[in-house]
Amino acid sequence: MRSNKYSNGNKETCDFKGMKYSPELIRQLEDPEYARAAEEYERQARRRSRDTEAQRRSGRTTEPARSGAAARSKKGSGRGKAKKKYKWNKKTLIRNVLSLVLLMAIVGTGLFFWLTRNFDHIDTDKDMFAIDPQVADDLSGYRNIVILGSDARADEGYDGSRTDAIIIMSIKKSNGDIRLISVMRDSYLKMGYMDGSMVLDKITHAHHYAGGVNTCAALNRSLDLNIEEFVIFNWKAVADAVDCLGGVEVNVKKNEISDLNTWGPETARNTGGTYHKISKSGKQTLDGVQATTYCRIRKNSGGDEGRSVRYKKIMAAVMKKALTHPWKLGELSNTVFPNIRTNMTQLDMFTAAVRAPGYDFKKSISWPKNYYAGLLGEISYVVPVTLEGEVQRLHERAFGQKGYQVSDTCSEINQEIINDTGLQ
Repeated sequence: MRSNKYSNGNKETCDFKGMKYSPELIRQLEDPEYARAAEEYERQARRRSRDTEAQRRSGRTTEPARSGAAARSKKGSGRGKAKKKYKWNKKTLIRNVLSLVLLMAIVGTGLFFWLTRNFDHIDTDKDMFAIDPQVADDLSGYRNIVILGSDARADEGYDGSRTDAIIIMSIKKSNGDIRLISVMRDSYLKMGYMDGSMVLDKITHAHHYAGGVNTCAALNRSLDLNIEEFVIFNWKAVADAVDCLGGVEVNVKKNEISDLNTWGPETARNTGGTYHKISKSGKQTLDGVQATTYCRIRKNSGGDEGRSVRYKKIMAAVMKKALTHPWKLGELSNTVFPNIRTNMTQLDMFTAAVRAPGYDFKKSISWPKNYYAGLLGEISYVVPVTLEGEVQRLHERAFGQKGYQVSDTCSEINQEIINDTGLQ
């Protein structure tokens, strides 16, 4: 209730005349109850003023100061409560990661099959590859794919063409080790003729007689191999692939420059490109036409053996660069793949591609090592001396088979070569 201390009925305000106005006067004359409330209000106002000034100086903003009772209530309400921590749900995390990996695998697989749709694919029968059952068992740990470089011109088909380059890409299934085995194009081996009979002739002619299957069968029959996959491309495909990848680095030797500049213009005509003259030796980046010419030269650059070595260098450089430049696959698919013939299905290619990150290129092998290079009659050949010894050497170096015993078929061909040439 309001105090009556200063209430006196009819007493007038003039009784206060001559008194100076001040807060002290107000406190003397006002009701004590209101005075206490006013003092509390003033304390709160000063506290808010100090808090506002501190916030302004520190650049922070906080909620307005509360009254003492409210602040104590607010502070007390949080006692005994720990800050809530977010807990990882391991099952959810694993499920999300697996879902993401699965999605990426599906997308990657779909992209791979889309990119490889442009190859010139042909169907073959496995029974046509002349693989010895014992050889198939002995080499079950290796996937051997033959890569054939056809001499077909840019505007010609593959049928009836010869193979200037023959490379066996041997992949060890257990660890992804790769060896490139080059076979000299004039090697004297047993193959099927156009009429179905069997003849001894240069391995380069096997494709001319009956295509890629015949080349694989000749290699399997004579060298005890298990090849049932082949890839054939012409020189335009090589040039286009190298250009698509931005060139490949090669260490050009002095004795190779003359041959390169002599035969480069012809390669340019065959591939539909332009040859740029090479003026110096040493490491340098070759474009498509230059790299293709580098594969083909042989006259003054080491003959067939030198050509095989150079071909392997270019093939290895192209494969390695393609593996490290996957964003180029789209362009390769449209410009290069249509010029490549293979009997490999897209699934065959996929099973090889998924291992690509683990592939490791080991030292290459040239075959044969010991041979006679010269005329038989009026035609030049490369005759292994002897076939049996060279096959044993190949299996020891490429497949780790020490003391290898050749198959009966290989032994029979070895004797036929000796009888035909007199070389042993």
